[in-house]
Amino acid sequence: MAKNRVSLTEEQRRRNAEILARLRDEERRLFEETRALQQEWKTDSNRRRRERGQAM
Repeated sequence: MAKNRVSLTEEQRRRNAEILARLRDEERRLFEETRALQQEWKTDSNRRRRERGQAM
């Protein structure tokens, strides 16, 4: 069965592009924050602090 082709208005295309751009920015920001947190936890002092906190 063939799918019907959907045609968007210029306004819908513009809004879709804005939404996709926002999602890409949010995804990039989350990726950078996650990477920063991983780097922070890799330091020895934080690792020791985390291990002591769990032992208590």
